[in-house]
Amino acid sequence: MTGEKSDATAGALPTSYPKILLNVALVLAAVTAILHLYIGIWVYGIPLGVPLILIGLVYLGGIGLVAANNRRDLWLKIGIYWVVIVIVLWAASAAVNAPNTNIALAYVAKAVEFVLLGILLRIRTARSYGIKSGIGN
Repeated sequence: MTGEKSDATAGALPTSYPKILLNVALVLAAVTAILHLYIGIWVYGIPLGVPLILIGLVYLGGIGLVAANNRRDLWLKIGIYWVVIVIVLWAASAAVNAPNTNIALAYVAKAVEFVLLGILLRIRTARSYGIKSGIGN
């Protein structure tokens, strides 16, 4: 049973994802991670910024797992939900006027996350419909 899974994963994944979209998603995730780490450490400070620091570390861990092709399909699926959860939690905290949720850097981070969400959804639809290359390759 595990042999079938590894054979299917090894054969299908490298040719199924548009490489340029995957690279763009990794870069956007890195930018988002850096923004969350910066806001968490330098804007909020250590006691209040711990959740943002953890969000940044999760993005970095996801980048490592996707780049290493370790269950890439699973992590790309989880990534979509992760980005949605982070955006919704930020919107909820901004709705109750939490401190520093309305700074320009937070809006930049959310803009990058919205673009990342679009790229991740495009990668998933390319995978779902068997499209080998969306843009270039």
